Amino acid sequence: MSENCAYESPEMTALLGETLRPGGFDLTDEAVAFCQWRKDDLLLDLGCGQGATVSYLNNQYGLNVVGLDPSQKLLERAKKNNPMGHFALGAGEKIPFEQDFFDGVLSECTLSLMTDMSVTLTEVHRVLKKGGNFFISDVYAKNPESLEQLKSHKFKSCMRGLYDLRQLEMLLKHSGFEVWHREDRSDLLKQLLVQTIFQYGSMDRFWKKTGGACTAGFQQQLKACRPGYFMMIARKVN
Repeated sequence: MSENCAYESPEMTALLGETLRPGGFDLTDEAVAFCQWRKDDLLLDLGCGQGATVSYLNNQYGLNVVGLDPSQKLLERAKKNNPMGHFALGAGEKIPFEQDFFDGVLSECTLSLMTDMSVTLTEVHRVLKKGGNFFISDVYAKNPESLEQLKSHKFKSCMRGLYDLRQLEMLLKHSGFEVWHREDRSDLLKQLLVQTIFQYGSMDRFWKKTGGACTAGFQQQLKACRPGYFMMIARKVN
Protein backbone atom coordinates (compact mmCIF):
# COMPACT_ATOMS: atom_id res chain seq x y z
CA MET A 1 0.00 0.00 0.00
CA SER A 2 1.35 3.46 -0.89
CA GLU A 3 1.57 6.04 1.85
CA ASN A 4 -0.51 9.22 1.86
CA CYS A 5 1.78 12.25 1.76
CA ALA A 6 0.45 15.04 3.97
CA TYR A 7 2.84 17.57 2.44
CA GLU A 8 1.19 17.35 -0.98
CA SER A 9 -2.23 18.25 0.47
CA PRO A 10 -3.69 21.77 0.02
CA GLU A 11 -4.69 21.76 3.71
CA MET A 12 -1.07 21.45 4.80
CA THR A 13 0.00 24.32 2.53
CA ALA A 14 -2.87 26.50 3.76
CA LEU A 15 -1.87 25.91 7.38
CA LEU A 16 1.94 26.04 7.17
CA GLY A 17 2.47 28.26 4.13
CA GLU A 18 5.14 27.59 1.53
CA THR A 19 7.75 26.53 4.11
CA LEU A 20 5.59 23.57 5.21
CA ARG A 21 7.03 23.65 8.76
CA PRO A 22 6.44 25.28 12.15
CA GLY A 23 7.95 28.71 12.64
CA GLY A 24 8.43 29.55 8.97
CA PHE A 25 11.87 31.09 8.40
CA ASP A 26 12.63 31.89 12.06
CA LEU A 27 14.89 28.89 12.58
CA THR A 28 16.33 29.28 9.07
CA ASP A 29 17.65 32.69 10.12
CA GLU A 30 19.12 31.14 13.26
CA ALA A 31 20.78 28.44 11.17
CA VAL A 32 22.56 31.03 9.02
CA ALA A 33 23.71 32.96 12.10
CA PHE A 34 24.92 29.91 14.05
CA CYS A 35 26.62 28.23 11.08
CA GLN A 36 28.07 31.52 9.80
CA TRP A 37 27.27 30.69 6.21
CA ARG A 38 28.48 33.42 3.88
CA LYS A 39 27.55 34.71 0.45
CA ASP A 40 28.39 32.25 -2.31
CA ASP A 41 28.51 29.24 0.05
CA LEU A 42 26.80 26.26 -1.57
CA LEU A 43 24.08 24.62 0.52
CA LEU A 44 21.73 21.67 0.10
CA ASP A 45 18.11 21.98 1.23
CA LEU A 46 17.21 18.36 1.96
CA GLY A 47 13.48 17.96 1.32
CA CYS A 48 12.97 21.39 -0.25
CA GLY A 49 9.24 20.99 -0.85
CA GLN A 50 7.90 23.98 -2.77
CA GLY A 51 11.30 25.70 -2.77
CA ALA A 52 10.51 28.46 -0.30
CA THR A 53 13.78 28.10 1.64
CA VAL A 54 15.86 27.96 -1.55
CA SER A 55 14.40 31.30 -2.63
CA TYR A 56 14.65 32.83 0.83
CA LEU A 57 18.31 31.96 1.41
CA ASN A 58 19.27 33.16 -2.04
CA ASN A 59 17.35 36.46 -1.86
CA GLN A 60 18.00 37.25 1.82
CA TYR A 61 21.61 36.10 2.19
CA GLY A 62 23.00 35.58 -1.32
CA LEU A 63 23.58 31.90 -0.63
CA ASN A 64 23.66 29.34 -3.43
CA VAL A 65 21.17 26.62 -2.54
CA VAL A 66 20.19 23.42 -4.29
CA GLY A 67 16.78 22.02 -3.38
CA LEU A 68 16.32 18.24 -3.29
CA ASP A 69 12.95 16.52 -2.95
CA PRO A 70 11.42 13.12 -3.84
CA SER A 71 8.03 14.64 -4.75
CA GLN A 72 7.68 15.53 -8.42
CA LYS A 73 4.51 17.45 -7.59
CA LEU A 74 6.25 19.68 -5.04
CA LEU A 75 9.27 20.21 -7.30
CA GLU A 76 6.99 21.40 -10.10
CA ARG A 77 5.60 24.02 -7.71
CA ALA A 78 9.14 24.92 -6.61
CA LYS A 79 10.31 25.50 -10.19
CA LYS A 80 7.21 27.52 -10.97
CA ASN A 81 7.72 29.69 -7.87
CA ASN A 82 11.45 30.15 -8.57
CA PRO A 83 12.35 29.63 -12.25
CA MET A 84 15.99 30.63 -11.58
CA GLY A 85 16.40 28.21 -8.64
CA HIS A 86 18.31 24.94 -8.71
CA PHE A 87 16.25 21.85 -7.89
CA ALA A 88 16.81 18.12 -8.20
CA LEU A 89 14.62 15.06 -7.85
CA GLY A 90 15.99 12.67 -5.26
CA ALA A 91 15.85 11.37 -1.71
CA GLY A 92 18.08 11.62 1.33
CA GLU A 93 18.99 7.95 1.02
CA LYS A 94 20.63 8.60 -2.37
CA ILE A 95 21.73 12.20 -2.82
CA PRO A 96 22.67 12.77 -6.50
CA PHE A 97 25.81 14.86 -5.87
CA GLU A 98 29.52 14.21 -5.55
CA GLN A 99 31.51 13.77 -2.34
CA ASP A 100 32.50 16.93 -0.42
CA PHE A 101 30.23 19.05 -2.62
CA PHE A 102 28.35 21.30 -0.16
CA ASP A 103 29.44 23.83 2.47
CA GLY A 104 26.29 23.12 4.49
CA VAL A 105 23.12 21.04 4.55
CA LEU A 106 19.71 21.95 5.96
CA SER A 107 16.97 19.50 6.90
CA GLU A 108 14.05 21.51 8.22
CA CYS A 109 11.24 19.22 9.35
CA THR A 110 12.26 16.66 6.71
CA LEU A 111 14.74 14.24 8.29
CA SER A 112 11.80 12.58 10.04
CA LEU A 113 10.35 11.75 6.61
CA MET A 114 13.35 9.73 5.44
CA THR A 115 12.85 6.01 4.96
CA ASP A 116 16.26 5.01 6.32
CA MET A 117 17.79 7.44 8.81
CA SER A 118 21.23 5.77 8.97
CA VAL A 119 21.65 5.75 5.19
CA THR A 120 20.50 9.37 4.96
CA LEU A 121 23.03 10.53 7.55
CA THR A 122 25.77 8.64 5.71
CA GLU A 123 24.78 10.35 2.47
CA VAL A 124 24.68 13.82 4.09
CA HIS A 125 28.14 13.16 5.53
CA ARG A 126 29.41 12.11 2.08
CA VAL A 127 28.26 15.25 0.21
CA LEU A 128 29.23 17.68 2.99
CA LYS A 129 32.73 19.20 3.10
CA LYS A 130 34.85 18.49 6.19
CA GLY A 131 34.02 21.07 8.84
CA GLY A 132 30.66 21.77 7.18
CA ASN A 133 27.53 22.11 9.28
CA PHE A 134 24.37 20.03 9.12
CA PHE A 135 21.37 21.97 10.44
CA ILE A 136 18.32 20.00 11.59
CA SER A 137 14.99 21.27 12.88
CA ASP A 138 12.29 18.70 13.44
CA VAL A 139 9.81 16.99 15.75
CA TYR A 140 10.79 14.62 18.53
CA ALA A 141 9.08 12.41 21.11
CA LYS A 142 9.31 13.46 24.74
CA ASN A 143 8.00 9.96 25.47
CA PRO A 144 9.98 7.81 22.98
CA GLU A 145 8.71 4.57 24.54
CA SER A 146 5.46 5.06 22.58
CA LEU A 147 7.07 5.50 19.17
CA GLU A 148 6.76 1.94 17.86
CA GLN A 149 2.98 1.98 17.46
CA LEU A 150 3.03 5.40 15.82
CA LYS A 151 5.42 4.26 13.08
CA SER A 152 2.99 1.56 11.92
CA HIS A 153 0.70 4.15 10.29
CA LYS A 154 0.63 4.38 6.48
CA PHE A 155 0.65 8.16 6.65
CA LYS A 156 3.63 10.19 5.44
CA SER A 157 3.99 13.08 7.84
CA CYS A 158 6.91 14.24 9.98
CA MET A 159 4.73 13.50 13.03
CA ARG A 160 4.83 9.80 12.18
CA GLY A 161 8.63 9.99 12.18
CA LEU A 162 9.09 11.51 15.64
CA TYR A 163 12.63 11.07 16.96
CA ASP A 164 14.15 9.65 20.04
CA LEU A 165 16.72 12.46 20.37
CA ARG A 166 19.23 10.29 22.20
CA GLN A 167 19.16 7.79 19.35
CA LEU A 168 19.52 10.54 16.74
CA GLU A 169 22.61 11.94 18.45
CA MET A 170 24.13 8.47 18.60
CA LEU A 171 23.47 7.97 14.87
CA LEU A 172 25.02 11.33 14.04
CA LYS A 173 28.15 10.51 16.04
CA HIS A 174 28.39 7.08 14.40
CA SER A 175 28.09 8.75 10.98
CA GLY A 176 31.06 11.08 11.59
CA PHE A 177 29.34 14.17 13.02
CA GLU A 178 29.80 16.10 16.23
CA VAL A 179 26.67 17.75 17.68
CA TRP A 180 27.68 21.19 18.93
CA HIS A 181 24.32 22.88 19.42
CA ARG A 182 20.88 21.66 20.46
CA GLU A 183 17.88 23.70 21.48
CA ASP A 184 14.28 22.86 22.36
CA ARG A 185 11.83 24.93 20.29
CA SER A 186 8.57 23.28 21.29
CA ASP A 187 7.10 26.80 21.53
CA LEU A 188 6.80 26.80 17.73
CA LEU A 189 4.88 23.52 17.79
CA LYS A 190 2.52 24.86 20.46
CA GLN A 191 1.80 27.92 18.31
CA LEU A 192 1.00 25.65 15.37
CA LEU A 193 -1.26 23.49 17.55
CA VAL A 194 -3.31 26.50 18.61
CA GLN A 195 -3.54 27.73 15.02
CA THR A 196 -4.66 24.31 13.77
CA ILE A 197 -7.37 23.86 16.38
CA PHE A 198 -8.64 27.38 15.72
CA GLN A 199 -8.83 26.72 11.98
CA TYR A 200 -10.09 23.09 11.94
CA GLY A 201 -11.79 22.66 15.31
CA SER A 202 -9.51 19.78 16.39
CA MET A 203 -6.23 18.11 15.47
CA ASP A 204 -8.07 14.89 14.65
CA ARG A 205 -10.18 16.69 12.04
CA PHE A 206 -7.05 18.24 10.51
CA TRP A 207 -5.27 14.89 10.20
CA LYS A 208 -8.33 13.35 8.53
CA LYS A 209 -8.36 16.23 6.03
CA THR A 210 -4.69 15.75 5.11
CA GLY A 211 -4.45 11.95 5.24
CA GLY A 212 -7.94 10.51 4.93
CA ALA A 213 -8.90 7.12 6.34
CA CYS A 214 -5.31 6.02 7.04
CA THR A 215 -5.10 8.53 9.91
CA ALA A 216 -7.61 6.60 12.05
CA GLY A 217 -6.21 6.39 15.58
CA PHE A 218 -3.21 8.52 14.62
CA GLN A 219 -3.99 11.42 16.94
CA GLN A 220 -4.36 9.19 20.00
CA GLN A 221 -1.00 7.49 19.41
CA LEU A 222 0.62 10.85 18.67
CA LYS A 223 -0.52 12.22 22.02
CA ALA A 224 1.07 9.25 23.79
CA CYS A 225 4.45 10.22 22.31
CA ARG A 226 4.19 13.81 23.60
CA PRO A 227 5.60 15.64 20.54
CA GLY A 228 8.16 18.41 20.87
CA TYR A 229 10.23 20.46 18.41
CA PHE A 230 14.00 21.02 18.34
CA MET A 231 16.87 22.51 16.40
CA MET A 232 20.28 20.87 16.24
CA ILE A 233 23.58 21.56 14.48
CA ALA A 234 26.14 18.88 13.79
CA ARG A 235 29.60 19.38 12.23
CA LYS A 236 31.34 16.91 9.93
CA VAL A 237 34.51 16.05 11.84
CA ASN A 238 35.97 13.19 9.81
